Amino acid sequence: MPDALVSTPGLTVATLTLSPSVDYGISVDKLVAEEKLRADVLQVEPGGGGVQVARALRRLGAQVEAIVAFGGVTGSTLRELLVSEGLRLHEVPVRRDTRPSFTIRVAEEDTNYRVVGRASRMFEPEWRAFIDRLAQLEVLPPYVVLSGSFPPGVPDDLVEQIRAVTNERDAALLVDTSGPPLKVAADIGVEVLKPSREELAFLVGAAELPTEADVLAAADEVLGRGVRSLVVSLGGEGCYVASASHRAWLRPPQVDVASTVAAGDSLVAGLVAGLSRGLPLIESARLGVAAGTGTCLYPGSELFTTVDIARITPQIEVQRV
Repeated sequence: MPDALVSTPGLTVATLTLSPSVDYGISVDKLVAEEKLRADVLQVEPGGGGVQVARALRRLGAQVEAIVAFGGVTGSTLRELLVSEGLRLHEVPVRRDTRPSFTIRVAEEDTNYRVVGRASRMFEPEWRAFIDRLAQLEVLPPYVVLSGSFPPGVPDDLVEQIRAVTNERDAALLVDTSGPPLKVAADIGVEVLKPSREELAFLVGAAELPTEADVLAAADEVLGRGVRSLVVSLGGEGCYVASASHRAWLRPPQVDVASTVAAGDSLVAGLVAGLSRGLPLIESARLGVAAGTGTCLYPGSELFTTVDIARITPQIEVQRV
């Protein structure tokens, strides 16, 4: 399955990223307050939900139409990084600098610390430009991915406005965000919704979902709002997949985790790559879990390889409900 996806041309997906970042990976021996610490710079990588999905899709051989906000000096760095990876960019210039993000590896503790810059306010002409860029694509791909958090100033119902464009042009919308925009996506019944366990709890007004039975019940409630397919990411436990006709737990093999950065985004990329190819929901999610698990093998924002996917995919346990 992975080899076929990588070698078959023609797969195209559009991604929208309102809150991109430039991710810096650094390593220090130990953390000492008030001391000048010498660090090794391990990586400078593109970041942000939709950007990571786009990068992962490129690993799967897809052509990506990436609509991304760029601002300031860090925005210029982000642009150069994405161009070097062969992404087709549709730029949305913004006034404020693209945010930085840091993954700090502390050797003494064998631990990663993540420090993520807050997204700056986005103004109305800027967020409206995302709708315009999407509508202006000469050919809208069969799947559009809206991934990542919304910056301050962006209305929650931007999800609904994007859905109007995809509906008009017979494209499916996959949403992976959080907070009120995620609730809007659930309430309007988008084609594919990808919450985490904590986000699923938020959608049904629960403090937490500690058991599998709780996850099943919450997923059924969200499907009842009109969402066609639900993929609940469960970290190292894989994911739960639900639609009107399919329900399954997908459990990955245990691996030595170097970093979980971009693992969820890799899951989304594998999922939408499979769906775009016409694979069934569960098989598409299986590809996504393999991609997410493969990404965990590498430090910082580094992504899976196709070799990882080929090796991991057969090891994923599918338990149908």
